[in-house]
Amino acid sequence: MKKRFYGVWVILLLLVAGCAQHFYRVGNGQVHLYLEAPEAESVYFLSSLDGFKPQAISKTPRGKWMVSLPGVREFRYFYLVDGQVYHPPCRYREADDFGAFNCIFSPDM
Repeated sequence: MKKRFYGVWVILLLLVAGCAQHFYRVGNGQVHLYLEAPEAESVYFLSSLDGFKPQAISKTPRGKWMVSLPGVREFRYFYLVDGQVYHPPCRYREADDFGAFNCIFSPDM
């Protein structure tokens, strides 16, 4: 019974991991953040690097939204997707002043 229950959890974790909507890649002093939101009409990126000013980001040909930033210092961030605040699931985060969470990027993590 325990083995079957464990197997179900493993399958569920693999399915959820395959549906990731947010990820980043680091290289050459840059961090490239991607958001999978192919149905979105507009996406803005807001970060502590510039006082959380909305920055329009572009959609890749594969339907992901991408922004490239200097990856040399820590910052907090979130998105506006079609005018709605979106806090993606992220490994490192902290509470903001509005009862939600901001993601944290740190080149040391």
